[in-house]
Amino acid sequence: MPVDDGDEACNSLALIWGELTDWVELRPSETDQAETHMVTAAREWLTVEGDREAEGQYFDRWLHDILGYERAAPPQH
Repeated sequence: MPVDDGDEACNSLALIWGELTDWVELRPSETDQAETHMVTAAREWLTVEGDREAEGQYFDRWLHDILGYERAAPPQH
């Protein structure tokens, strides 16, 4: 899967899967938990792929709520 084709989904997917695979590599004692998250993330992706709004919600939840990436601060006016 190319990550540089201009599709923001590819970049977000790379972040999610990088984090999940790092979880297994860096905390092998939590492999079962990480693999469960991988299966869930994959199944959920298959249900939202192609629907931009659903994809956005998926990325927001996985990146921020589940994996703990900090949300960007809202723009200051």
